[in-house]
Amino acid sequence: MISYLNISVQALTDTPISKKLFAEKTTLSTAEKRVLREDIERIVMKGLLQTRTIGIAAYVDDESAYDQIVFAQVDIRTLNKVSAITTMIQSAFPVPMFVILHHDDNYSVNWCVKRINQADKSKRVMEEQQMTRFFSIHENNSVIDSWLHSLDITKINCKSLKELFDELSNRLMMLSVSDEAGCFIEIESGGAEYYKSILEKLNQNRLLQQSIIKELQSETQFNRIIKLNTQLRELQDQEINSLDRLK
Repeated sequence: MISYLNISVQALTDTPISKKLFAEKTTLSTAEKRVLREDIERIVMKGLLQTRTIGIAAYVDDESAYDQIVFAQVDIRTLNKVSAITTMIQSAFPVPMFVILHHDDNYSVNWCVKRINQADKSKRVMEEQQMTRFFSIHENNSVIDSWLHSLDITKINCKSLKELFDELSNRLMMLSVSDEAGCFIEIESGGAEYYKSILEKLNQNRLLQQSIIKELQSETQFNRIIKLNTQLRELQDQEINSLDRLK
C-alpha cells in the first residue's frame, strides 16, 4: 500500500515500534492495553515526511503544527476494534499522521486533523477521524486502481506540509465519492468542500430513511403510514439527486 504514495527514499522507513515500547511511552486505559495486547499484531513506521526529507516547507501557527507527517502501518487481528485502535494510535502521536490499517489482504487509511491544545501546547486536540473503507490492492477493480494511483504525493502541487496533508486527505476521501458515483472521480482544485457536503447530505438522508423504515414496521394507523411512505419517497428522490451531483 505504501508504494502507491511514492514517498521519496529519504523519507521512507521501516521501523517497528514494539508493543512494549508503545505501552511504556503512552498512557493507556485498561481497555486500550487489552486492545494493544489482543487486537494489534504490530506497528511499523513506514514514512516520515519532513522538509529535509522531501523538500517541502513546514507550516506552524498558533493552532496547528505541520513540521512533519508520519505514515504508520498497523497490522490488526480483527476488524471489531478498528475505532478503538485508530483512536489509540492517533492519540499517541501529536504529529499529523496517516494510519494504514492492514488486515489479511485488505487495507484502510485513517487520518484526522490535530489542533494544538491552547491550555497545554505539548498536547493536541483531535478532530473527527476520517477513514476509507477496507480495500484490496490486488482486486481487479478499476475504481480502486485509479484511486490508488491518484495518491502519488509527487503529483500533488503544494507549498507546505499542511497543504500536502490536506490534499492527500481529500484524495483519500475520493474513494467514498467514487464508490457512490460508481466510477472513479478525480478531485479538482477547490472541490473538496463540494464533495464533503454531498457525502454528508447522503449520510443524513440515509439515516432518516432508516428511521422512517423502522417506524413503518410498527405503525398501524393508515394515515400515518401514507405520510411516512411519502416522506420516504421524497428522501429517496433526494438521494438520487445527490448521487447525480457527484458525477
